[in-house]
Amino acid sequence: MNDYLNHISANDNDIYDLLISGKQRMTVAVLRELLKDRGIFCSTKDERDDLCDYIAMLPHGFHDIEAIVDKREPPGRREKTTNIQFGNEIPIEDIRAAVEAYIKETGPSEAVTHRIVKDGGYAIKVEYDEFNHNRTKLLQRERNEAKIDFLVEGGKTIVRLPATDKAKRVVEAIKECVEQRRKAPLNQEKVELSELATPELRSKFFTSLISQLPGFKLRNVMNLKVSSLNRGEEANDSLDLDIETAESEAGMEMFAVVHSMALSGQNLVQSKEYKELSQRGFYITHISWKSEQIQNPPNIIRFEAGFEDKQNCLGFRYGVQGEFKYHKGAHRKTMTAVDTIDRAKYFSIIEQTALKIKNELISESEA
Repeated sequence: MNDYLNHISANDNDIYDLLISGKQRMTVAVLRELLKDRGIFCSTKDERDDLCDYIAMLPHGFHDIEAIVDKREPPGRREKTTNIQFGNEIPIEDIRAAVEAYIKETGPSEAVTHRIVKDGGYAIKVEYDEFNHNRTKLLQRERNEAKIDFLVEGGKTIVRLPATDKAKRVVEAIKECVEQRRKAPLNQEKVELSELATPELRSKFFTSLISQLPGFKLRNVMNLKVSSLNRGEEANDSLDLDIETAESEAGMEMFAVVHSMALSGQNLVQSKEYKELSQRGFYITHISWKSEQIQNPPNIIRFEAGFEDKQNCLGFRYGVQGEFKYHKGAHRKTMTAVDTIDRAKYFSIIEQTALKIKNELISESEA
């Protein structure tokens, strides 16, 4: 019984953890405001730790805790995107029926909205709760949402979804329901490189992707991650070598080679350093780069792409981090968010280019 009460209630230690862990949002000014709402005024010389301790010791009701959680809750972060492509066009009626069946199965635990969009597409939004036990106790319950788009392009159906386990489960449930209605399996295609056994071809996927985006010219490579097919290559058995933290000499070498290729336009495959790294089993698993639009305005867009399963190159994920707008003959120094219409356009370019390159590399491998 005591364990149950501890789970549904908050003591002074829980409240203190909630306040002290959110330095960026629970500033001294916010803490003073919480006290002022209770008619308590503090000295300007009081330290933040003392204010947190004092607030935690006060009696709190449900609405008091709710107000603190609302102030402490960080803004939702944008998840990376992934997609699944089906070889034929799925009728809207089948998608709607599958979504309604999913709603009936899940019940009131999830809030699901769905509608037809222009160009024959279908949009689904699923709001759900998840528990993140890595966070402080009073913030463990997270309200998330998954926006899933069914798009029709060239007689095929492309499903664009957040690269989260929840969104993948929703799409899989809808897919199974559609297959039951059609009484036939859906042919699907994903961007996966598990069939490419050589590090040269796996790295070539990324170098081709950043240099072959239609309507863009490559400006530079920002950072990348590499993995190794040879588990004994690194003493710590790490297969995820992040350039930004300089964890690996091999990773730094790969970054230098790719970055040089981006700036000079040279063929990476012909590089001596690249060949040496490939012979040692290293290949790229994630990359972030900048490309400039060829048409006006020549804004610079920062992209990223990589694989969730780095060892097998499965779970292709990508994103548009932002853009540097072109203004009065120069690009702005500050990166701004990309609007929804342009973001969808860039996603489509990445999806089609990645799938095309993947198929070309598989044909090259078989040949």
